[in-house]
Amino acid sequence: MRLSSGEALPAARRNFVRRHARNLLLRVDGAKALITIMMVSSVGIGNRSWRDRCNFQRAVAYDRSGSFKKAIDDYITATELFGNKDRIASVSYFGMARSYEKLGQFCDTMLPIEAWVSLNPARNDTSQTRAIIADYIAKGTCEAATTSGEEKFAISRQTSVVKLPVAVNGVRGNFVLDTGATFVSLKIAFAQKAKVQIDQDSTVRLHTANGPAEGKRGRAATIQLRSLQAKDVAVVVQNDGQATYGEDFEMLWGGRWRDVTIVA
Repeated sequence: MRLSSGEALPAARRNFVRRHARNLLLRVDGAKALITIMMVSSVGIGNRSWRDRCNFQRAVAYDRSGSFKKAIDDYITATELFGNKDRIASVSYFGMARSYEKLGQFCDTMLPIEAWVSLNPARNDTSQTRAIIADYIAKGTCEAATTSGEEKFAISRQTSVVKLPVAVNGVRGNFVLDTGATFVSLKIAFAQKAKVQIDQDSTVRLHTANGPAEGKRGRAATIQLRSLQAKDVAVVVQNDGQATYGEDFEMLWGGRWRDVTIVA
């Protein structure tokens, strides 16, 4: 049976392929995993209704084959394209953290763990997740890379857009606040102006108000918000036409920031 990339698999066939692809991923490692990557990619990445699952399975294969940067791209895409975050499991977030750990980027490992906690703090903010974050902070000496303190911003209504004046690598711009975002996201024109390092080999897909959009992972040397500063910050860079922050904003606020309080 042949299907075009945009054609949906019948339910029975879809479940069969999904189950056996997952089983293959759990059984292979090393070079064999690369074959499984191609199988999973060709079967389901192009199918919109199944794309997040296929990205997750491919991320696992990349993870097991030692391609950790590609694994991170697919873990990001899998979490971004998952429809109802109330039902998402922790495996993609912890898989992303594990890949960052394998690369020695311990401060970045906190991003997916904290994003997982923020989805449902009552359920996910446990002694286990706090211990994991504390361990990564110690391994990466992350406190030294982030100034301590707190900044408060007032809004008139909970539904209002919160505008934050921020400097990236010394270049000033306006953030729009999204406390649920895993990463700081930048428009490419601003990222280039601020000389943000962009990984051209990276490709991630993000969920936006206008549908899925592509971006690339990058790094900012410094991000400053009033008295708060973080160094060596992981970011995502989007094409200007696909970024949906609004014309007055260059960035979406998210990621490694725990010291911003919004006062209604």
